[in-house]
Amino acid sequence: MGLPDRSEDLRRVAAVREHLGDGVPLMVDANQQWDRPTALRVGRALEEFDLVWIEEPLDAYDVEGHAELARSLTTAVATGEMLTSVAEHYELIRAGAVDVLQPDAPRVGGITQFLKLATLADHHHLQLAPHFAMEIHVHLAAAYPREPWVEHFDWLHPLFNERLETRDGRMHLSDRPGLGITLADQTRAWTVETATTDAPR
Repeated sequence: MGLPDRSEDLRRVAAVREHLGDGVPLMVDANQQWDRPTALRVGRALEEFDLVWIEEPLDAYDVEGHAELARSLTTAVATGEMLTSVAEHYELIRAGAVDVLQPDAPRVGGITQFLKLATLADHHHLQLAPHFAMEIHVHLAAAYPREPWVEHFDWLHPLFNERLETRDGRMHLSDRPGLGITLADQTRAWTVETATTDAPR
């Protein structure tokens, strides 16, 4: 989504919905391409397709605009992947500007900060759909008390010796230690530069 020609956006969604049928979950991602009037107009036009959510319809930091949109649409609004702190996510939550929170653990400061966000999201009865880095997020999502979504990207597969197991649309946690992945030899081949520093005194 997010093309200059909104009719082409709608045509594409209609084609995908027709191909998948009514029983398959479908989401769209506008990648922050719309202004507020466009997001409302397109969001209303998308209601007929029974979407799970509309992702990033507005600028990631437009809390007020997301709140207005969330109040105006029956389709859930998903956002948060670009934010870099618990405080920024909390502004979305506090304003009622998000239905599906999409934090990114590496962006927000790691696992501890992510777990703080997950607690806030659960307290406000929100869905959770972590952004990217499925190798980390599948574990964090599994700890969420409401059934979450986890994005699947295979771009990072060459970095690891192991693969996440996916069956019937669900990711399965491994019983290996830690995150259950180890770096592949290929990562050394891609290393461009290394540096060594002395320990602080």
